[in-house]
Amino acid sequence: MKRFAILFFILFSVFSNMLSAQELLGLPLVYNYGKSVYQGGSRTWDIKQDSHGIMYFGNSEGLLTFDGRYWKTFSLPNHTNIRSIWIDAEDRIYVGGQGDFGYFERSPRFGLIYHSLQDLVPQEFRNFADIWNTVGVGQSVFFRGTNAIFELKDEKIQVHPADVEWYYMGQSGGILYAQDKKNGLLEFRDNKWNPYIKHLPFKDVKIASLLSLGKDRLLLSTLNNETYTLQNRRLMKLHAQEGEGSYTPSIAKIDDSTFVVGNAKEGCQIRNLYGKTIQKIGVREGLQNKNVTSVFVDRQQNIWMGTDNVISVISYGSAIRYLRPNMENDVTGYSTLMFNHTLYLSSSNGVYYAAIKEGVADQSRSPTVFSLLPGSDGGEAWRLEQLNGQLLLGHNKGLFQIAGYSIKPLRQGMGTWKLLPLSMVYPIKESLIGTYQGLELLDFSQGLFSIKGPLDGLSDSFRFLEQDEKGIIWASHPYRGIYRITLSDDKKSYRAQLCDHKNGLPADYQNYVFKIKNQVVFATEKGLYFYDDKMNRFMPAKQFAAFKDLTIRYLKDDQEGNIWFCTKKMVGVGRFDSRHGTYHLINFPEIEGMNTTGFEHIYSVDQNNIYVGAEKGAIHINYDKYLKKSIKPVAMLSQIVATGKGDSLIFAGFFSNTGKRNQRSLNSEKDSIPRLPSIFNSFRFSFSSPSYGINQHLEFSYKLSGYDDDWSSWSPQSEKAYTNLPDGQYTFFVKVRNNLNQQSDVAEYSFIVLPPWYKTLWAKMFYFLLAMLGVFGLIRLRKIERYKQQLKHERQLQQLRYIHQLEIEKNEKEIVKLNNEKLAHEVMAKTKELASTSMQLLENSGALIKVRDELAKLDTGDDEDSNLKRINTLLKDIEKNSANWNQFASHFDELNDGFLTNLKAKHPSLSRNDLKVCAYLKLHFTSKQIAQLQNITVRGVEIHRYRLRKKLQIETELSLNDYLNTI
Repeated sequence: MKRFAILFFILFSVFSNMLSAQELLGLPLVYNYGKSVYQGGSRTWDIKQDSHGIMYFGNSEGLLTFDGRYWKTFSLPNHTNIRSIWIDAEDRIYVGGQGDFGYFERSPRFGLIYHSLQDLVPQEFRNFADIWNTVGVGQSVFFRGTNAIFELKDEKIQVHPADVEWYYMGQSGGILYAQDKKNGLLEFRDNKWNPYIKHLPFKDVKIASLLSLGKDRLLLSTLNNETYTLQNRRLMKLHAQEGEGSYTPSIAKIDDSTFVVGNAKEGCQIRNLYGKTIQKIGVREGLQNKNVTSVFVDRQQNIWMGTDNVISVISYGSAIRYLRPNMENDVTGYSTLMFNHTLYLSSSNGVYYAAIKEGVADQSRSPTVFSLLPGSDGGEAWRLEQLNGQLLLGHNKGLFQIAGYSIKPLRQGMGTWKLLPLSMVYPIKESLIGTYQGLELLDFSQGLFSIKGPLDGLSDSFRFLEQDEKGIIWASHPYRGIYRITLSDDKKSYRAQLCDHKNGLPADYQNYVFKIKNQVVFATEKGLYFYDDKMNRFMPAKQFAAFKDLTIRYLKDDQEGNIWFCTKKMVGVGRFDSRHGTYHLINFPEIEGMNTTGFEHIYSVDQNNIYVGAEKGAIHINYDKYLKKSIKPVAMLSQIVATGKGDSLIFAGFFSNTGKRNQRSLNSEKDSIPRLPSIFNSFRFSFSSPSYGINQHLEFSYKLSGYDDDWSSWSPQSEKAYTNLPDGQYTFFVKVRNNLNQQSDVAEYSFIVLPPWYKTLWAKMFYFLLAMLGVFGLIRLRKIERYKQQLKHERQLQQLRYIHQLEIEKNEKEIVKLNNEKLAHEVMAKTKELASTSMQLLENSGALIKVRDELAKLDTGDDEDSNLKRINTLLKDIEKNSANWNQFASHFDELNDGFLTNLKAKHPSLSRNDLKVCAYLKLHFTSKQIAQLQNITVRGVEIHRYRLRKKLQIETELSLNDYLNTI
């Protein structure tokens, strides 16, 4: 057995020395987070990851956390460094700091709450400095200081003092190891330290890390950049490295065949099982600082590194890598081609080549480097072409042939874009050359190429050329349209017809021609088109409907029928579904904006090796690995803030300390749903997904149940705010998807916005009681009002009765009055009639008197005496009637309140005739009527009236009638 072990070590050493020192061809992409981003201290001493994927960093300003989107900082009470971290199965975070150690407990409301264990340490051991290692084994957690190791078990601290000084502590396979300055490497078993290797080959050198490399085999590294394998208690030093003796504080396992070393001078070094460095990642490769203090490999095989003022993540396990042929002066990659196990890359300054190791499935992992092809520099090397088993190069200076690692010109002067074979029969005799100023003919005969010279025709730049099955040559010009080119029979000239929007193209610009599955396809700003000979127009290609509305600048199909494409800044693939004959589009957001713009190129060797021209060389995609390593994303709520008069943190982004709990609902229990006052009616939700490095390109969708009807559209935005939410219960849902359309489970958080005080149950009860009192009060008031109304109605009824009675009496009086007035009017009328008649009679009486007087003068005889006597007798009887005036005057005064008497008394000078005229005026007789009664003219009446005014002494402005009415 002993001989076998010795033989093994000899063979291992010899084999390791035979290994090549070449680095891997492809470089992983590097992301850097500066202090301004993570808001911490300048040094990061330890890195760990919990069961949910959240990253933790022991920093000079405390504990930093990162969930893929948001950084948070949690400080120790003494605000000192955190040197070491250990996370147990329940996601409790144990930390060792400077002069303190303890653990962070998770709190959904407050984040991480620190609990110091210093008070459990016996008094005589409390004066310790830094805790450099924190390790959990079994039911115990160990904290290593320089003078003592503290063991936490069952809430008690047991102290393990050092004989001289503890150098290191770590665990592997559930076994705890420690290095003591005096006793070497020790093993902790049965609650005591037992010697494991007493005499270490490195004296006074501290162990940096200890890793498991399979069953019963360990990898041990020291601070001076030495590595050893440890098996059966025997140490064997691996191959010496560059910079041996330099400070190397940290090491981490990538997989069973590789590990990463963090070095203070070299940055990051990837090594194989034999200790050989297969890749270096320093400042040239993307780091901002090479002074590495800690390294860690997460579950996605991303390498995390803490350097001065920066935390970097290297996407080492990603299926996407960079090929940078010139690390000192980056060049733009235009095309790639595998030829005779050599990868050629044409660039903005020449052609680079790298020999690919046979049998390597992923060519980016081949141990090789790029070299510049002599004579190819000094201008743009546009395109590599394989024709008749030969390698040709279209260059800014002409057309060249590459043989091995040398180059010779076929034609110099005019820049060359592309070669187009004119037949499918091998060997191809004739090919067109697309140049800066037209077309030329390339001939192949007896194994040699020769230039037949330029063809007569349109002088234009032909970078895109394809030939369809009918022999028609199509050339696209991005700013003019599509040329339809027809060669002459002798192939000495050609005729070009320009096609544009009049021929069915969406526009005259952004048009490209490619050949996909032996069919000429035209890429436009509205998707893919083909040319319909029957209709003589360009028509949308229905079989490529998945590419509709994409502005495609490059197309290339692979061996599996997939179609690779480039848009303005995006690279993607149309994954072919042979069952349905359709394409499912997959974008690669990880490399968005990195590909060569304007000179896009994609080259497919197989599903493990896809090359994309990039601004810094080329990008390699292991498409098969990309699909297989894709994992289902996880949605995570990072923070929830409620806003009222101020901000209140209601969820800090950390789950409770249980690794087995279903985290889809953060507060699934009804009692755990927070109830917030009504003033907190605005919320801001921050969410993330623990996916890092090149895998961090994700999209989110969310919905607030109780407010939103549908899910939001997918967006990379990781925050959402809601304002002025009414009271009620809400649940916020969020999910995430990757570019392969894999969706996470839904994370949810429920909360209740309490109603304002005037909407609470007590307020409602008060409102109900108040309403009942109001109802009863209204009923009471209604009764009172009804009683009052009844009383009022009775009073009104009584009053109406009284008024009715009064009305009756009044009406009776009115009737009597009316009757009286009627009678008075009748009396007045009769009186007037009587007066008129009486006056007439009086006048007649006066006339008769005059007649009598005249008859008396007559001298008559006896015979006539008797007649005269009879006439006189008759006249006397008539005269007696004149005595009726006095009686008339008496009756007139009675009817007119003594008018004539009062008038006579006031004006004694009035004659009888004057009184008579005044009586007529009082009766409202007109002058004409009075003239008739008086048997005088109207003029006589007017004169009489005038005399009356004189006698009565009436003023001029007062009429005679008005004056008489005042008597």
